[in-house]
Amino acid sequence: MSFDPNVPWDLVSEVRRSRRKSQIINRLHEEPASASEIASEIGLQTDSVSNYFRELKKTDPKLIKCLTPDQPHHRLYGLTETGDTVYEYIPNE
Repeated sequence: MSFDPNVPWDLVSEVRRSRRKSQIINRLHEEPASASEIASEIGLQTDSVSNYFRELKKTDPKLIKCLTPDQPHHRLYGLTETGDTVYEYIPNE
């Protein structure tokens, strides 16, 4: 793998440092999902996944986005274009 200056390497590093963030990015690459769906799949509390979602939405540029912001519950999240790029550089679990 060669160096690509267009890759947000700081975000790749941030996700690689966290097993849970890597799992979430990998899962959202498959298809959009809610916090509760991911929580049950990776063995975390829904609140913990929601906290990871919050962190991944605060990156600049954002790695994930809410696809159903008008829904009060069971919101679906997906990867942004940047999230898709970062996915290519993290281990698949």
